Amino acid sequence: MSTILLVDDEPELLDLYTEVLELMDHRVLRAHDGKEALEIAHERRPDLVVTDWQMPRMSGLELCTRLARDEELHDVPIIMHSSAADPHAPGVKAFLSKCSELHEFEEAVSQVLTESGATPQGPPRVGPALQELSRQSQSSWEYESACIH
Repeated sequence: MSTILLVDDEPELLDLYTEVLELMDHRVLRAHDGKEALEIAHERRPDLVVTDWQMPRMSGLELCTRLARDEELHDVPIIMHSSAADPHAPGVKAFLSKCSELHEFEEAVSQVLTESGATPQGPPRVGPALQELSRQSQSSWEYESACIH
């Protein structure tokens, strides 16, 4: 079981990604901005960080930079997600648009964990549940307004 730190200032997206990762049998830690995430990362040493780019107090870009410079945490892989373009931050192994489907998120998590040497978990145990989560998420966190077309 891998430990994944989710970082986003949108509570609905944190809830959605938490549910997906828990269905994949991962432990999930949550932070609402980069500053909180950095503190949690030092306390718990996650196997993977999934962070938003634009957040209050400390952006995802600054979080990535600080993690990359940190002697204890520099090798923790990062997945960045954003409604903006890929910012090419230090330590980022994968980038996902917030418009991505949940199966793309799931695949990116599994791939990055495999590449980092952590033990990836399987896909969510309940396929239809993931599809239903995807449908629910589109209305609950204003999917359309977060996506750039």
